[in-house]
Amino acid sequence: MRSLHAILLLVAALAPALPAAAAEPDAAGATAAGDADDNYVRVTLEPPGPTPFSMIRYEITARQPATTAVHRRSLPGEEEALHALGLLTASEAEAVRRLVADTGAMTLPDAPAPPHAPATALTWRVELLVAGERHTFLVAAPEAQPDRRYERLIDGVRRTVVRVAGDLPFRNVFYAPSRKGWLNVASVPSGRLFVDDFDTQLDTPVYAYEVSSGAHQIRVKSADGRYDRTYEVRVEPGGTTNLRVDLR
Repeated sequence: MRSLHAILLLVAALAPALPAAAAEPDAAGATAAGDADDNYVRVTLEPPGPTPFSMIRYEITARQPATTAVHRRSLPGEEEALHALGLLTASEAEAVRRLVADTGAMTLPDAPAPPHAPATALTWRVELLVAGERHTFLVAAPEAQPDRRYERLIDGVRRTVVRVAGDLPFRNVFYAPSRKGWLNVASVPSGRLFVDDFDTQLDTPVYAYEVSSGAHQIRVKSADGRYDRTYEVRVEPGGTTNLRVDLR
């Protein structure tokens, strides 16, 4: 994921990918403050899927003056979703706007799996809010659909989010509810996150990173290698520890 410091310098130049519109509830039915200024495209993997995650979502949201990319993943029974955040440049935001327009995403209907699709084909839910209009559709096996717009839209959104916000690798690590907590780590500039000498393969900012309760050593190393800082933190059972640092 690109340097957060460099990205922040671009915020003033960013333009939203889509015009402003009305508030939209999230998957849990809640409407966050500021949603009235949001427009978005969300691509969510529908269960069941060949993954240990109960939810995988790729989001691109226009909120003046910036356009953000968010990658979210959560495990069954977990209230906290691991997620990574990044900011799109003006040209990237414009590319998303064109992608939504060129694919006619606001008029695409539900698309069941075609007869030749494999039984293991994935189903995706696509949600959009554009100029005050909402549209949602389900598509199974987009890569096998005769209408190539489905795959073009979904692949474009996913690639953009992973490129800007970063990927979220699965960790085969589980903690009892009585002895786990979470870490939120943000740094300027962005850097690779190490927890107790373990390379998380994530770049800051990182949110809802699950760890055991107790003391932990947090190391953040900038991509260019100029800054390499280590911090001591403590995580309480069931709690979230926030670490925001300037590495310079």
